[in-house]
Amino acid sequence: MASLSVFFSLSTEGKTVAEAVIADQAQGAELLAAARRARSQLAWAHSAADLSSLGFARQHGYRKMTGPPARGAAPAGVGPLREEEDSPELWAAAYRGQWGHKTPAPDQWPLDLAPGTVTLCLRRDGAIAGVCRVDPTAALIDGPGIIPARRRELSWYEDLLAAAMALVDAPSVAVESWGEGPERTAACERLGLATAEYTGGWELALSGAAGG
Repeated sequence: MASLSVFFSLSTEGKTVAEAVIADQAQGAELLAAARRARSQLAWAHSAADLSSLGFARQHGYRKMTGPPARGAAPAGVGPLREEEDSPELWAAAYRGQWGHKTPAPDQWPLDLAPGTVTLCLRRDGAIAGVCRVDPTAALIDGPGIIPARRRELSWYEDLLAAAMALVDAPSVAVESWGEGPERTAACERLGLATAEYTGGWELALSGAAGG
């Protein structure tokens, strides 16, 4: 059997993460061993298996939703993000505390995006309240990120997503997200999307890790 591929990164809250796609409990234990060797603060597993016996807590995982693109003008307050406003700090803030999202490392910025990718932002009261990326050619959208203090307004997530969907000129659009709860899934469904794929998320906070 091939060895487990473990990826190391930094969460949007600044914690070190060891992450892997896990098939079963044996691989889950292998991930934990690798995380402890690296002194990671968190272990993240993408898995359909039940990893609770290893100490993992279930999280909202990866979801792919598909459906017809939206039509019409972008909602008020949604438009392109200016280049000088784009930063790793903005993207980390937009997804802060949301499982599966990481802070881009300095050597990963600017991100290597597909040609034609459009970055949208939602402005409220003169400030950026959320961001969203869409690749119109591939008909692929990253689930919008909303600044934590603004998340009480679920309609703002819906506004960003509707604007992104309207940029796609194809029979179907796909929206990929990580760590989104049932309220956001319901918002996607109101826009005509349905779940096509789902993989559960799991998290374990490691005691004795660096900074832990």
